[in-house]
Amino acid sequence: MPKYEQHKVWLNGKVVPPEEAKISVFSQAVLRGGSVYEGLRAYWGAERENLFVWMLDPHLDRLFDSMKVMRIDPPYSREEMRDAVVEWIRANDFREDMHCRLFIYLEDAGGLDMKGYGSAEVEAGMFISGGPRKAPERLKNGVNLGVSSWRRISDDSIPPRVKAAANYQNSRFAGVEARVNGYDDALILNQSGKVAEATGACVLAIREGELIAPPVTESILESITRSCILEMYGKYIGKPVTERPLDRTELYVADEAIMCGSGEEVTPIVTVDRVAVGSGEPGPLTRQLQDVFFTAVRGNDEAYEKGLTPVY
Repeated sequence: MPKYEQHKVWLNGKVVPPEEAKISVFSQAVLRGGSVYEGLRAYWGAERENLFVWMLDPHLDRLFDSMKVMRIDPPYSREEMRDAVVEWIRANDFREDMHCRLFIYLEDAGGLDMKGYGSAEVEAGMFISGGPRKAPERLKNGVNLGVSSWRRISDDSIPPRVKAAANYQNSRFAGVEARVNGYDDALILNQSGKVAEATGACVLAIREGELIAPPVTESILESITRSCILEMYGKYIGKPVTERPLDRTELYVADEAIMCGSGEEVTPIVTVDRVAVGSGEPGPLTRQLQDVFFTAVRGNDEAYEKGLTPVY
């Protein structure tokens, strides 16, 4: 049984066994990809003997932004969703690093035109599922990216700042192509030919100590982890941070490069198109940034205490 299917699920106000976590095959989430979600991480802080949900409130803010753009009426308030996340974690008694998805989905449209229904005509539901997630080897060893032939979706087609499940079909096209071609993941360019994202994470470059990040207007998700990393780099590494468009060949000649996101955390990029980034090994500034990040998420940095939601 897949690991996420072994744990209880929060579904529309109740914590239920996984075999009872069901939605209709006629829901708009199934038929049309009508859903938005947030990927959340919680980290075990051994020194404080507690589990901390990382940046829960900023994630909920982005979820409500996604619902607004998608014209989905929220099924619950922010506070109810916040409480639901903690309730679900406690119900599963998780006491280790974990990942979950908080999903808002559209129910059955009841025979309405599936392409033109209004937000008041279709109810929304909510579920939370997930489980323990240990640090992958790629955090230590890095990843090899290949530039995809597929271009990133744009704000005038399917807005990438919205964390909609349907948006990830764009990532799937690129990710499958990358694996077929022998890469770990794909680097996706936007419609202008500039660096956008990997398949599920933002991409950053380091050149001569300067951290360079494509801005949020370059067809990227408005990543919460990205914002934290930019702040941490300036605060603790003490070197310049610049948001500007990034060329693919700048990654070839970068000293270091990073993928970051709730799922990827802070993952070194060691090659792009089989061209070594720097030495072809995770770089010293990336390692330093990983240390800073994991110190914060485990509750050992007072500067980021407000970003922690203790579970127990």
